[in-house]
Amino acid sequence: MNNFLIDGFNLAFRAHFAFKDLTTSKGVHSGGFYGFLTTLKSLKTKRLDCKFYVAWDNASQRKKVAFPEYKANRPEFQIGPLIQDLKEALKNINVTQIECIGEEADDVMSTFVDKSETLTYIYSSDKDLLQMVKDGKAVLIRPKVGKTAERIYDEEAVKSEFGVTPEDFATYLSLKGDSVDNIPGTTVPSKLIAALVSKYHTVEGILRDLGEEKLTDFQRRNIQSSEQQLLVNFELTKLRTDLDCEYLKGSSNSFGLQLLLDKYEIKAISAVDYVDLFEKETVFLARRGPAFKTTSLFEGDDE
Repeated sequence: MNNFLIDGFNLAFRAHFAFKDLTTSKGVHSGGFYGFLTTLKSLKTKRLDCKFYVAWDNASQRKKVAFPEYKANRPEFQIGPLIQDLKEALKNINVTQIECIGEEADDVMSTFVDKSETLTYIYSSDKDLLQMVKDGKAVLIRPKVGKTAERIYDEEAVKSEFGVTPEDFATYLSLKGDSVDNIPGTTVPSKLIAALVSKYHTVEGILRDLGEEKLTDFQRRNIQSSEQQLLVNFELTKLRTDLDCEYLKGSSNSFGLQLLLDKYEIKAISAVDYVDLFEKETVFLARRGPAFKTTSLFEGDDE
């Protein structure tokens, strides 16, 4: 079976805001729980040939230590109770969960893909994960976010959109920056960054031979003055593949799932049907490449 790996916090965040008006009779927000599980079911229905995994952040502070402003622009988002309930739900439907103390889900997922011997479909809107894409090894599905349509990335798609290979994507982000994670980049145009990265591949290589490149004085000074930040940026964006991850396996328990559905007053999901769905391990003929369609429940979400 192939793998289907979900960025847990990424999906929980999106589900929370996509269904932010859903609450229980006691005023408890239920949209995040509903949106997460319903999306999971939709994905599984279309990928019965995959074993599902969910990766979670776990007290991740390593990158904050390297750059205190990392993700400082993110709105305060306290969904601890929701995450705990989602973890319990996943345990009850036999979905394996993965995390590593002190690390982000990105690096957990990168480690998983590196060690896997079968094709992994990665489901996340986080573009950092594009560096993991490798034909025959990993495909990234970036779900619809706002007005940005869903995209499925193999190596060719990454190269086509960004002008660099997945292997060079961390270096590309180091110079480009990432406003989502509050990582400051240069003001050099994206096409020029892609050309420099494709030629030199590393931040050090670009800095070393910058004087040989046909740049404007402003562009050259802009890169040179950002030298230390660019090196830090690479440490923030380059994903690790050497983590000692913890795997939490679940077991089928429709009663346990029903207790959670009752807590959130969700009647649109059948606990028995849901558990049965994830017990199926129907193996279809292997499909080559990422040419398949997934369903997003966030078509009207403008977050």
